[in-house]
Amino acid sequence: MHGVPVRDQGWWWRGENWSYSWAVAHSLRWYLSGSTKGLTAKEVERAEELRPGDIVCYDFDGSGRWDHNAIVVRKDNERQPLVNAQTANSRNRFWKYEDSTAWTENIKYKFFAIHDQFS
Repeated sequence: MHGVPVRDQGWWWRGENWSYSWAVAHSLRWYLSGSTKGLTAKEVERAEELRPGDIVCYDFDGSGRWDHNAIVVRKDNERQPLVNAQTANSRNRFWKYEDSTAWTENIKYKFFAIHDQFS
């Protein structure tokens, strides 16, 4: 984590304070696109490329404002990611979120493979 205590920098949480990227879906999406230290990621083209620990970002109405993020927790038998999220508690949910009341035909997705900094 880095950027403490500037809320619009880095990705961090400390007690009663946190960065926007820690708590705001839109901010995390843009943080992941450009971060070069701390939590870093690579944008990938397809959901099938994701592994547990990676992130799916959702722009439900296609407006350019990223509404939601979910973390990949496993893959199904077809190698499709299943995700967990907390706005409405979701566990092992299919990544497309088509069963969500927020889903629209205009939905856009971004897929981020989180860099493993320990290998």
